[in-house]
Amino acid sequence: MIGQLCALALAGGFAPSTVNDDQAFFAILAETKYARMVGMEVPDLGDLPPGFKLPAEVMQWIGKPARSLAFRLWSQGIAPDTATAWVAPPAGLKQGERLNLDLYRPKAAEKIRDFDPDSDPNFTIKYYWGSSETVKEGQPKIVKWSGLSEDEKEVYRQQARESQRQGSYYYKPNWTTGHWPTKSQSEAIDDSASLVGKYALTTNYTGNVEIEAPPNVEFLNAIEMSSPKLDKKLDLKKAIKFEWKSIPNVLGQNATIFGMEGKSTMILWSSSEVFSGAAFGDTGFMQMADVRDFVSKTIFMAPDRTSVAVPAGIFKDADMAMMTMAGYGPGAALDKAQPLPRIQTKTTLQLMLGGKKVDFAP
Repeated sequence: MIGQLCALALAGGFAPSTVNDDQAFFAILAETKYARMVGMEVPDLGDLPPGFKLPAEVMQWIGKPARSLAFRLWSQGIAPDTATAWVAPPAGLKQGERLNLDLYRPKAAEKIRDFDPDSDPNFTIKYYWGSSETVKEGQPKIVKWSGLSEDEKEVYRQQARESQRQGSYYYKPNWTTGHWPTKSQSEAIDDSASLVGKYALTTNYTGNVEIEAPPNVEFLNAIEMSSPKLDKKLDLKKAIKFEWKSIPNVLGQNATIFGMEGKSTMILWSSSEVFSGAAFGDTGFMQMADVRDFVSKTIFMAPDRTSVAVPAGIFKDADMAMMTMAGYGPGAALDKAQPLPRIQTKTTLQLMLGGKKVDFAP
């Protein structure tokens, strides 16, 4: 439900780059994840048994940054039953010599479920943006569902559909998705492993390709907040000033906060200094040129930025408020190949800030 609401809020904004109609596409996606529940101390799990690894999604929420890696191979048509795809990674990744991709074939009957808040004509979104301890003049921008035209509502519905597609293996009808890690494997990557080196994709149905991560394309550092203290409860009535350690090699940064007041009012804040739908949600893995363009337009924060302020009181009545911050790093790509390969990197931080129905304070 929350994902659908966020997709609704992003309608008319940024849509991640997609492949050409008939172009197979191979993505290597490297992410450093970190998450905290503000007001809750990090549990001490002690030493884990030798060889035992917690999933990255678990590690990040217990206060330990986790590296993850994913492969995605999209190709037009439904691959035959005999189709295979695998990647030979560099030795420094410490994942062995061969990583087999599972193949996802969408069924003809599959549909993306529509999200339509017509049942709640009072559904309202309040948008705030920019770094400031007080609400800036002209804000918030308020969008009420009942006040939209039918054409405007359809734009929002379509954006919600696209967001759901991008968040699943269902990329688009009649396309096959190869993916790793598989159900039996973990996406977690050892802290001492390196992304640098050559990746060779071999398939028997949509071509082979090699791409190399150069020395500057490496897992990014975790986003580490120095202020506020994350083990202390936040006062959402006051302005919040976030400060973090500088992230080496990052190209651009973005921070957003999502909150809900009851079931009918969504509140969104973005660090962007201009109003843009691109700034209010997860933009996935972005190409370097797009990140630099967003920085130049002040939609994203500059690479050397290490602080941002959230206006006082905009989340004071929220049942829950969640912050998401992302830093986008360098990558690598080839202009001509089949499939077309790309390596992309980012680092993300999620903070459950609290709210009337969320309290982790001791």
